[in-house]
Amino acid sequence: MNTVIQNSVDNNLSISGIFSNSHFKRVITNGKSNFIDAKIDKYIQFLELNEGATRKDALKAMYSYLLSEYRCEYVYKNFITKKILLGRHSLNTSTLLNEFRVGSSLADLVLINGKSVVYEIKTELDTPERLEDQLADYRKTFTHIYLVTHHSLIEKYLSILKDEEVGLIALTNNFTLSEVREAKKETRYLDITTMFKSLRKEEYSNIIESEYGEVPDVPNMYYFKECLKLAEQMPPKHFHKLMTTELKKRKPKETTPFKENLLPEYLNSVCMAIDPTANQYDRLFQFLNTKIN
Repeated sequence: MNTVIQNSVDNNLSISGIFSNSHFKRVITNGKSNFIDAKIDKYIQFLELNEGATRKDALKAMYSYLLSEYRCEYVYKNFITKKILLGRHSLNTSTLLNEFRVGSSLADLVLINGKSVVYEIKTELDTPERLEDQLADYRKTFTHIYLVTHHSLIEKYLSILKDEEVGLIALTNNFTLSEVREAKKETRYLDITTMFKSLRKEEYSNIIESEYGEVPDVPNMYYFKECLKLAEQMPPKHFHKLMTTELKKRKPKETTPFKENLLPEYLNSVCMAIDPTANQYDRLFQFLNTKIN
């Protein structure tokens, strides 16, 4: 399927904006997205689609444009989801978290599978300006850190990554992920306060109850503070182990579309992030399979 969309800043931003969580949340909730349909209408004359083409065909063509012309963060997230989570691991034993808050940073992707692995994406469109601060936050919460970038930027980021424990993965011209340097386990910087504040109330409550047999019997306004006090009495590595146990429970509501390859490859990441139910997947598939011409 060929595309003849002209490479321009406006087109790049316009097309990459289609694959956002918010637009597909509307699809799984309402069965439609005026935004996505407007973009398809705008670009359909350039997509060289066959007669009887569906929204799925149009979105595939626009995603192909991104692969060749504008490899934004979503492209990288999609490859990590497909190649690492679904390719090397299993949804039965691993959990992938999208845009996970850590200190003052937002981790692009976090994989929990017996260990905690964070993936920080730096595309050809990004700068390393905040990287040092991001890595400092990640060291406080995760034992393995990978920077994921384009193969043309390998030397640049190897020179920046002075700490050898940070691994490097490159997206190749063949759209594979190549491990340039393996991430080494590092636990010296684990920080209970940072880890604790990344958890949901139910998660840190489970940790406190499992460790102490009960949770603090205090008014709501004091509950977080009292739980944190108890958490700070634990060794950081022990708390990290309990944290990963809780985070691993954040499983997708419905795994069949991933396990049986029912999803278009270009929607793996967005569906992992918005986590549809079985009924919501039905709406999504109906939306995708609707003819546009």
